[in-house]
Amino acid sequence: MSALRLGAAGCLAALAVLVALLAADVRAWPAALGSGDSVYSVASARASWQPATRLGGLSGDLLGTRDDLAIRRALQTYRVASSMPHRLDNALERQTARADAQDELANVARGAPSRRSSQALTLLGILGFSGFATGTGESQVDEAVSDFTDAVRADPANDLAKFDLELLLRLTAAHGTRVGAGQGSGLGKTGRHGAGAGIPGSGY
Repeated sequence: MSALRLGAAGCLAALAVLVALLAADVRAWPAALGSGDSVYSVASARASWQPATRLGGLSGDLLGTRDDLAIRRALQTYRVASSMPHRLDNALERQTARADAQDELANVARGAPSRRSSQALTLLGILGFSGFATGTGESQVDEAVSDFTDAVRADPANDLAKFDLELLLRLTAAHGTRVGAGQGSGLGKTGRHGAGAGIPGSGY
């Protein structure tokens, strides 16, 4: 009987330790997100939002931080890609950074709520638009128009996407560029109609 009591006491003690570790991990997340956001505002490429946890990703799963991390990392890769200077000696590096940003943003647009998805689609459109504006990516005009269209459909209050869509259509008309016939379908890089989620604004 005493052995059973000792065993039960040992299990309770171990459980208490796990609960304490989990509680510490949970408390670490707000600080990590806040610290990462502060670094991002002054040096986006160096920002990190992952706390040092004792129990791996368990606390993050319980808090549902996956979407929060996904949008932050997508914005980070976008900002890094869009801030790279256009030079001949870094063309491959720019192309790789741009592809990474497109992949991250497309993942957010597929899985996030409408407002967050709309922001990701807008940034995807801006990446395509920047190629057109510099005269190096006219083949991306159709995708940019589609992304802006999907962004507006996902969040009709997204005035930035509306402005960018109208501006791009005006520019393509002025340059005599023909927008593809499928642009009314609302299918962007995400491979689906519209968008789906809600991101915090771009204040990261």
